Amino acid sequence: MLCCSLAFSQEESDRGYAELSVIPRVDLNPMWNTGDKSFGFDLGNSSLYTLFEGSASEHFSWTIANHWLSAGSWIESGVDALEMFKALGYSDTVNWLDYCKADLSFGNWTFTLGKDCITTGGHEYEDWDWEVHPLLASPLWNQLSPYQWGAKVAYTTPSEMSTFSLQMTTSPFGARPFSSGLYTYSAQWSGAYGWFSPLWSVSAFGRDADAFSSAPREYDFLVSLGNQILLEDWTLTLDWSNTCGMSEDYDRFFGGHSFHGRVDYAPSDRFDVSLRGNYILTDKSVFNTNGFSLGSVLQFYPIPDSQDLRLHATVAYDSLLSNFAVSFGALYNLCFNLW
Repeated sequence: MLCCSLAFSQEESDRGYAELSVIPRVDLNPMWNTGDKSFGFDLGNSSLYTLFEGSASEHFSWTIANHWLSAGSWIESGVDALEMFKALGYSDTVNWLDYCKADLSFGNWTFTLGKDCITTGGHEYEDWDWEVHPLLASPLWNQLSPYQWGAKVAYTTPSEMSTFSLQMTTSPFGARPFSSGLYTYSAQWSGAYGWFSPLWSVSAFGRDADAFSSAPREYDFLVSLGNQILLEDWTLTLDWSNTCGMSEDYDRFFGGHSFHGRVDYAPSDRFDVSLRGNYILTDKSVFNTNGFSLGSVLQFYPIPDSQDLRLHATVAYDSLLSNFAVSFGALYNLCFNLW
C-alpha cells in the first residue's frame, strides 16, 4: 500500500498529504457496586493508538489504525500482554490492527478494499475507538468485533446529501477470516440534510448453524437506525438496533432492542457536555430483567485553537451491573505531517 502511495505521489502533480498520529489515552475509573457495597477500580479505555492516513491523489487515499496497548493487555494480572498481537489472524476478536484500507474514488463512486469497520450500528460508530467512553457505550459497541477484511462500494449523490453503500466482509462469528467461510453482508444509507442526519443499515452476519440445522451456516440479521438532529449548539442522537447484545460465547446476537441516546451541548470548540444513556429491552430469559445505563460526559480542550489535548470526566450508572462509576482521563493526539 505504501509503495502504491509513493508511486501515485510521483506521478501526480498534487502530492496529497500523509499524517502520522500517536494517540495515548489514560483513564482512572473508581467504581462502587450498589449490590454488594464493594469498591472497584480499573483503567477504563487507557490505551495507545497510532493513525497513519493520507492521500496520494484525488483518487487514492489510505487509513491504517493500530491499537498497540490497552488497559486489559498491560495492567490486569493474568492477561498476556501480547494477546492482541497473537490474535492478528483471527476475526472473532479485536487485535492490534483495526483499520488497514485503501479508498479509490472516481466521481461519485468510492471503492474500499482492506480491513474496515462493518457498516452497521448508528452514529455511535462514527467516533474513533480512542474517543469513546465505554462506560456509556451501547452493548453492541462493547461486545462486537467490528473490524473485518472485505470490500465496499459507496455512491454519493451529486448534492452530497446522501451516500448509499454495499459491503461484504469476513464475519466476526468465524474464528479465522476467509477460511471459516463465514461472511457479513451490509447495506447502509447515510444522509446529511441540514438539521437531520440519518444513518440506517441492515447487515446479515454469517455464523455456524446449530447442530439440529440442515444447513451448514445461518445468518443473524442486525438492523440499526441511527438518527441525529442538529440544533445550533445542541445535537440530539438516538440509535436503535434489534439486539440487546451478544451471547457469552460471542457467537450470535440476542434478540431484543437496544436504544442508545445522547444530548450534546457544545457552546464552543473548547468545551462540551453531554447526557448519555442506553436502554436494553429483552426477553426476561436473557438477563432476567430489562436494563439501562445513564450518565454524563464532560470534555474540555485546554489548548487554544486546538483539540489535540482533551481532558474528560464521566459519571455513569449501570442497572444490570449495579455499578456506579466515575472516570477521569486525558487524551492527546500527537500529529506529524510527513508530507
